[in-house]
Amino acid sequence: MKKNFWIPIIALLLLTSVDGYSQRWKLRRYEADIYVGIVSFHGDIGLANQHFMNNFNGVRPTIGFKPGFKVAQDFVVALDLAYVMYGGKDKEGSSHGRNYSFNSHGFQHVVRVEYYIIGDSRAFISGAVYNRKGMVNNYNKLYLYVFGGAGGLLTKATVKDLDNNGEEPLNNPGYNNASNYTLVFPLGGGVKWSLDARWTIGAELGYQFTMSDYLDGYSSAWSEYNDSYWLTSVKATLKLRNDRRGRPIFKKLYR
Repeated sequence: MKKNFWIPIIALLLLTSVDGYSQRWKLRRYEADIYVGIVSFHGDIGLANQHFMNNFNGVRPTIGFKPGFKVAQDFVVALDLAYVMYGGKDKEGSSHGRNYSFNSHGFQHVVRVEYYIIGDSRAFISGAVYNRKGMVNNYNKLYLYVFGGAGGLLTKATVKDLDNNGEEPLNNPGYNNASNYTLVFPLGGGVKWSLDARWTIGAELGYQFTMSDYLDGYSSAWSEYNDSYWLTSVKATLKLRNDRRGRPIFKKLYR
């Protein structure tokens, strides 16, 4: 009887311990990413008749900052702020006799939602820490996620006519040298690896759909689609502790 009496008690203690560790994500609900990457633009100026190769015509750098908040164990809502550059150059036979090049600078600001296919609720690789008393800390090591969102892009392009000493093609009705603002809809995925309970590193690939055909400052009469671009990045993420009321604790970043 005594042995049978202890069985449900031990089982209850084990279940309570597992549930306690499964709720540890609530202690670090705030996170901040900083990333660097490259932008591959797909528009009118460039290899317009070679859709795949056009994505690699004029790769430019980007840098960004992304604060986020974990609203549920597998969902993060984030504000993605990025300074982006992109460019391109026509090639003979790909641009209907045109010979233009362009460079653009832009500010992308997007609200997005990340869903973790592999994360705190489905951990494949654990970073558990033990001492003589047992497990004292546990965190997932591998994260795999997809994301989608919506926001805006403010951009300004500079176009040069290479057959006219690099002058702007002001007489071309398709040219627009004004600043352009458009909606942008990112879609993509990424992977992250935990260094410890606070820091992760990762990589991400996203495709940005837009509502404008003037991100390169030019819209061709033969254009069938709006401009778009790939954004590939590597990142570092810091997870911030929060108190029981959900407020971030900035004084204890070292813990």
